[in-house]
Amino acid sequence: MRIRLPLLLALAASPATALAAGPVTENLHGYAVTDAHRALESDAGAKGWIDRNNAAAEAFFAKLPGDRAAMEKRIDALSQVGGVAGASVHGDKTFFTRRTGDQEQPILYVRDGAGKETRLVDPMQLDKGGKVALDWYYPSPSGKQVVYGLSRDGSEDSVLHVLDVGTGKQVGETIPYTRHASIAWLPDESGFYYTRYPKGDRYNRHVYFHRLGSDPAKDAYVFGKQNQKTDWVDVKLTPDGTRLFVNVSKGWAVSEIWMLEREKNDLQKILPAELKALFAEPTFIDGRIVVRTNYEAPKFRVVAVDPKKPAPQQWKTLIAEGAWPLDGMAYVGGKLAVVRLEKAVSKLELYGKDGRKAGDVRLPDLGTISGADGEESGDRLVITYASFLRPAGLYEIDVKSGKLAELATVPAPDVSKFVVEQLDYPSYDGTRVPMFVLRRKDVQPNGENPTLLTGYGGFNISLSPRFSPSALYWVERGGIFAVANLRGGSELGEAWHDAGRLANKHQVFRDFEYAMRHLIRSKWTKPAKLAITGGSNGGLLMGAMMTQAPELFRACVGRVGLYDMIRFDEWPPAELWVDEYGSAKNADQVGYLLGYSPYHQVMPGVSYPAFLGLTARADTRVTWIHTAKFVAALQEAHAGTAPVLFHLEEKAGHGAGKGRSDRVKEEVMMFQFIDSQLAGDAQKLKAPARR
Repeated sequence: MRIRLPLLLALAASPATALAAGPVTENLHGYAVTDAHRALESDAGAKGWIDRNNAAAEAFFAKLPGDRAAMEKRIDALSQVGGVAGASVHGDKTFFTRRTGDQEQPILYVRDGAGKETRLVDPMQLDKGGKVALDWYYPSPSGKQVVYGLSRDGSEDSVLHVLDVGTGKQVGETIPYTRHASIAWLPDESGFYYTRYPKGDRYNRHVYFHRLGSDPAKDAYVFGKQNQKTDWVDVKLTPDGTRLFVNVSKGWAVSEIWMLEREKNDLQKILPAELKALFAEPTFIDGRIVVRTNYEAPKFRVVAVDPKKPAPQQWKTLIAEGAWPLDGMAYVGGKLAVVRLEKAVSKLELYGKDGRKAGDVRLPDLGTISGADGEESGDRLVITYASFLRPAGLYEIDVKSGKLAELATVPAPDVSKFVVEQLDYPSYDGTRVPMFVLRRKDVQPNGENPTLLTGYGGFNISLSPRFSPSALYWVERGGIFAVANLRGGSELGEAWHDAGRLANKHQVFRDFEYAMRHLIRSKWTKPAKLAITGGSNGGLLMGAMMTQAPELFRACVGRVGLYDMIRFDEWPPAELWVDEYGSAKNADQVGYLLGYSPYHQVMPGVSYPAFLGLTARADTRVTWIHTAKFVAALQEAHAGTAPVLFHLEEKAGHGAGKGRSDRVKEEVMMFQFIDSQLAGDAQKLKAPARR
C-alpha cells in the first residue's frame, strides 16, 4: 500500500478534528452514555468542521496517483447505459420512465399501441444541471391525464402537478407537501384521492380528496387522524370507483386495511393491525377482498376475505404458502400474477382467480421484477425487469398465453466476458446465507483478487439482481463484486426479516462478517484486497463492520448512513424506523442499541481500516449529522495511518432524484479511494474486543 504520510499526519493533527464543545454524558435507563461530539448536531457547531474536512478530502483526492480522467470517462460512459422503469398500463397505452445517454434524470414517456412514444415530463427542461427530479407519477384511468411529483436537490419534497397528455400542458393546481404521494383517480377523472403531509411535517401522512379546478387548501379530509403519526398510508380505488382501499403500514412488520364504500360513505377496518401481519395489494374480486399476507404464513399466501365476515377463520386460501416467499401480486385479465423470490431471484407465476395454477412465465436470466402493472379488464401485464448483466427494461406478458416480449429497453454493453454465480455460505450460527458473485470469466480464486462486497439487511428489502454501472466498471477491471443477502431483508420471507430487526439486528452484522470470511477462506480475496460499501441502513452496516470486524477488510465507503443509534430517532423522519431498530427511549431496547451503535463503539487505540463517509445536505431521510459524528469519533480514536475522510455534498439528497453527473462524481470518488487502499500490502489491523 502507498501511504502518503505528510497528508495523513496533517489530517490527524490539523484543526479538522478540533471541536469547540466537550462531551455530554447522559443516564439512559441506567446506562451512562457519552456523546463526545454533540456540538456537531448544530449547523453553527458543525460548519467549520465540515469545511475543514471537505477541504481535507479534496486535498487527499487531488494528490492520489492514477489517471482520474480515464476513470471518470469510463464510469461516465457506463452510466449512460441508463434504463427503463415504472410501467403503468392504461388500455393500449403504457407509461414509463427512461434515462439514457447523457440525460441527467429519467424522463416520463407514454407509448401507444402502435409503438409510438411521446415525451411527457422532462425534468431537464426545469433545471439543466439535473437538480430537479420526477419523484412519482399516476396516470388517470384513460391515460388522458397524469398526476406527478417534482422535487429539487434530491430532497424528495414533492410538489404535485397535473398534466394533460394530449396537449402536454400542465392543468389545474399544484399541491405541495406531497412527498412519496399515493394517488387514486376517480373513474370519471374529475378528481383523485391523495396523501399529503402538514406543512413542514415529516409525519402525519393523511388522505385527502382533490377535485380538479378547486382550491387545494379546501380539499376534503378523508382519512388518517385516527392513526399514529408514524403510520404510512397508501390508497387504491377499485376500477368502478365504488370502494377505496386504505392500506396503513404500522412499522415494517404490521399493516391493516380499511375500506371506504363511497356511495354509503361507510368506512370499515377490514383487516386490523391486531392480527400482527402484513397485508398487501388489496383487490376486489367477485365480492371478496383478495390480498397477499403473511398471517400464519411467514413466506406469504394469497387469501380471499369476505368484507362482511373478515375474521381469519373465514378466509379462503387461494395460493398457499410455498417453499419460497411471494413478493408481489397483480390482478390482470382474470389472472393473478404473483412474483415469487427464490433466494432473491424473481420468478413469475400465473393463477386463475380461483387459485388454480395457470402456468409460469419464463424470464431471461437471474433477475429482478421491480414492478408489475396491468388492468383487470385487459390481457397484458407489463413488468420492469433487470439483472446484473441486463439494464432495466419493460417486458410485456400476454396473460392468456404466458408469452413474454420486450416492450421498451435500452442498448446493453457487451457482457459476454462476465459471469454471475449464486452461492450460499454459513453464517456464525450455521444459517445458510445467499450471496451473488459477479466477476470476469477469467478471474479465478487465487487469494489476490480486489473484491468489493455490499449488503443491506433491513426493512424487509431484498438486494435482488440489478444492473449497476459501478459494479460493471469494477469487474471489467478484474475485480470481484459480491452482494450478500443478509437477514433483515425479504429474500426468504418475514422470518428472514424478523431475524434481523430489533434485538436480532446483531445477526445482520454477523452475516456480513461471515460473508467476508467466506470470500477470504474460498481464496477469492484476502483482507488486504477487500473493500466494503453500503448506504442508508447499509451505511449502518458499514459502521458496524468498522467497529466489529476491522481486521477483515482494507477500506470502507459508507453512504448516507446511520451511525448514532442512541439518538437516531431525534431527527425526522427517523421515528418511522423505531419499529425496525427500537429506541433508546425504551428501557428494554437501549442496551442492545448501545451494544452495536457504531458511533458509541469506536474505541481508542485501534488501527481502523480506511473509511470514506459520504453524506448530503439535502438528505431528508438520514441526516448528515450521523456521518459527521462517526467520522469525528474515528479520527479522534484512530491509532493507525489509514485515511478517515468525510465529504458532504451540498445539493444532493439520500439518493433518489440524484442526477447522473452527481452519481458519476460519487462513484469516481469511491473507486479512487478504494484503489488507493487496495494497492500494495495491507497494514496490520488491531481488532477491538467484542462487547
